[in-house]
Amino acid sequence: MKLYIAEKPSLGKGIAEYLPGQKSKGNGFIQCGSDVVTWCFGHIFEQEEPDFYTPDTVPVTPKGKKKWRFEELPIFPDQWKRRPKDDARAQIKVIRDLLKKATVVVNAGDPDREGQLLVDEVLEELGWKGKTERIWLAALDEQSVRKALANLKDNGEYQNLRNSAEARGRADWLMGMNLTRAFTLRNSGSGVVSVGRVQTPTLALVVARDEKIERFKSKDFYVPRIGTGFWSAWEKRDDFPGVDAEGYLTDKSAADGLVAKAKAAGQATVTEYQSSEKQQQAPLGFSLAELQKVCSAKLGLSAQQVLDAAQELYETHKCATYPRTDCRYLPEEQHGEAGRVLSGLAKLGFADLTKGADSQRRSSIWNTGKVTAHHAIIPTGSMQGSVSGVVAKVFEIIVRSYLAQFYPPYVFRATKVVLDCAGEAWKATANVPVKPGWKAVYGMEVSDDEGDEDTQSIPTLKKGQVLSVSGADVQAKQTKPPARFTDGTLIEAMSNIHKVVDDPEAKAKLKETSGLGTEATRANTLETLVDRGFIERKGKQIVSTAGGRALVKALPKELTDPVLTARWEDALSAIASGTVSLEKFESLQRSFVERLVDTAKKTTLAVGEARKPAAGGKAGGKGKGRGAAGTGPACPSCKKATIALKTKKGSEFFKCEGCQSCWWPDKQDAKKLGTKWEAR
Repeated sequence: MKLYIAEKPSLGKGIAEYLPGQKSKGNGFIQCGSDVVTWCFGHIFEQEEPDFYTPDTVPVTPKGKKKWRFEELPIFPDQWKRRPKDDARAQIKVIRDLLKKATVVVNAGDPDREGQLLVDEVLEELGWKGKTERIWLAALDEQSVRKALANLKDNGEYQNLRNSAEARGRADWLMGMNLTRAFTLRNSGSGVVSVGRVQTPTLALVVARDEKIERFKSKDFYVPRIGTGFWSAWEKRDDFPGVDAEGYLTDKSAADGLVAKAKAAGQATVTEYQSSEKQQQAPLGFSLAELQKVCSAKLGLSAQQVLDAAQELYETHKCATYPRTDCRYLPEEQHGEAGRVLSGLAKLGFADLTKGADSQRRSSIWNTGKVTAHHAIIPTGSMQGSVSGVVAKVFEIIVRSYLAQFYPPYVFRATKVVLDCAGEAWKATANVPVKPGWKAVYGMEVSDDEGDEDTQSIPTLKKGQVLSVSGADVQAKQTKPPARFTDGTLIEAMSNIHKVVDDPEAKAKLKETSGLGTEATRANTLETLVDRGFIERKGKQIVSTAGGRALVKALPKELTDPVLTARWEDALSAIASGTVSLEKFESLQRSFVERLVDTAKKTTLAVGEARKPAAGGKAGGKGKGRGAAGTGPACPSCKKATIALKTKKGSEFFKCEGCQSCWWPDKQDAKKLGTKWEAR
């Protein structure tokens, strides 16, 4: 018997649908002829708590938990132990019994490092030693599933990927459990000082941006212009009186003087003229970060909302490919499927746009050499059920991006003119649309960010040609501070740390870095920071709270430095590629944690409770709609009654107002605590 173990029930059912043989449902599995498909519910095993590794002689609190003391820090497991999750014990028994009958097991976790570990750890904990294969599902439509079933790989080929996920989990545990305890013990304020490998430097990014905005002092500057049938702006000279060190003309009288001289001259001579048609290819496809950025800007969605929608398109409707990807390219071998996908999109309501698409066209998106573990997010050309609301809007954005790849380039005429007037240089530029090309997919011919001067009409000119000055003015402008982060721009900053680092040397080294966190975890990191009261959303903007700023100020730079954390993320990628060992990475993490525990001992903090008050409003960023306070099942840590809440999608969960932990309801008894939400 071949046993397929999927990451979740929906994935298992998607595989079973296309396996041969008669189908029959069992308790926690599906029989498919001679083969069987079963599933996990995400991670069904979890790391033991720190109390498991500390001596029994440690004093306990009145609630029965061991006290936090420096005597036990740092807590370094001699041998890592996992335990079954309480609400998963029944399904673990199902898998254990099925393994006894299996001859071959197929790891059907999600196609990423966490999905690899999720199933591998089940096999390890249940003592499976037999043959194991791996199915890699980039999409769940029929063609993709059948293709993946026909190309099963040896699961051993993914050992490094599994180790990368294990390393990530251990690093988060070592830092979170040890450093949260260490700095909390030195905190004279109220509440827990929450420290996370990714969340803390992400918070630092927001704090740094907010402080930069608040320090910013706007200044007036002036742009003199002359009109000769089109507008040309004065070309600044660093040695001109009134131009400051940053290159702004800040002297109004100097600007007025330039305009007066130009008017008096009355003529301008063409010293340079360039005009040519240029082409712009369609933007590359969507990585998750890019999709979150676009949807945040266009739809006002949070990063988590975009991920949820993309996951639903992939998992439930099977109309889009795997969403947790950091790649914007497609494999060249997949180009042959374009005709089928376009035909399918025509039937899904995009017929008018597919008419203009040429399935034979190859844009720059087709580049096998730049495809990582997963290709860009694209439509599959089919759909199960129907989509509506936010999910439909996200799907349309994905579809239009894909269709644009099969349209001609956008063609525009780029013109540059330099004039000499009264001994000064004046420049005009224009980018005038000629053919909309792929921009027709978006119902526009000109980008939203192109201003009037960029599209002004400039006639054909010749060098030496004399033009009459018909007008002149001075435009008064002000310098602007950097923009507040939104979900989209913060995700982008996390993905491209080099763009927000000022140090030139660090910027160069980090240009190819993996950034903070991964495509799969960044949205959850933001929600964690919101839930803990360190950041908050004001409309589309994300701003730091007083508690968040106090925490960043109190912690040592090594914990708040995004550069260091990004390099740790690169090390995890190196584990996945086999160039760094799990043992080496963990050893470095232990040394880092040990050093920071020593730092904590010498630190004095006064960080108050950062979380929002319990009364009224939303439950942080993860849920809304409060249940009756203190009427849910007791928190195993605080022993306090939890409260019942609902997520933005309406799913119920329990939350402890004491330690802020959250759980899904138990699958067998909705009145009991089930799977605990994983901290990032």
